[in-house]
Amino acid sequence: MGNIPVQYGKATLKKEEKLSFRSEFDYVHNSGKDFPGRLMVLLSAPCPESSKVLRFGIICSKKISRSAVQRNRCRRLLRESIRLLKAKVKPCHVLLIARRGLLTSSLQETQKEMMYFFNKAGMWLEVQ
Repeated sequence: MGNIPVQYGKATLKKEEKLSFRSEFDYVHNSGKDFPGRLMVLLSAPCPESSKVLRFGIICSKKISRSAVQRNRCRRLLRESIRLLKAKVKPCHVLLIARRGLLTSSLQETQKEMMYFFNKAGMWLEVQ
C-alpha cells in the first residue's frame, strides 16, 4: 500500500465515471459488499459485462450536517480522493456514503481510509 499518493498519472474525472441513475445506485447497494469505517462506508460491486471502467457515486445526506456547505465539503473530499486514486483501482462500481467523521478530516486521512478499503476489497493494484 505504501505512502499516500499525490497523484497517479493523469487524473481527471469524466462523466462516464460517475454513477448517475437510481438503478445504478440500487445495483451497487443491493449486490455490493460493504466496508464500514470512521469516515465513510464503501460499497463495491463488480462491473456489469457492458462496461469495464471504474464508476463511483457519492451519497452525503442531511444526517451528516444540516449545512449544505459542510455536506459539499464532504463530497469534494471524497471526489478528490477518488480522482487521485482511480488509476490504481480495478474497474468496478463503487458507492461512497459519507459519515460525520468526514466533516473534520483532511484529504490525507480520507485517502488513507479509502486506500485501506480498496486493499481490503482486493481492488487495489500494486505499484509497479
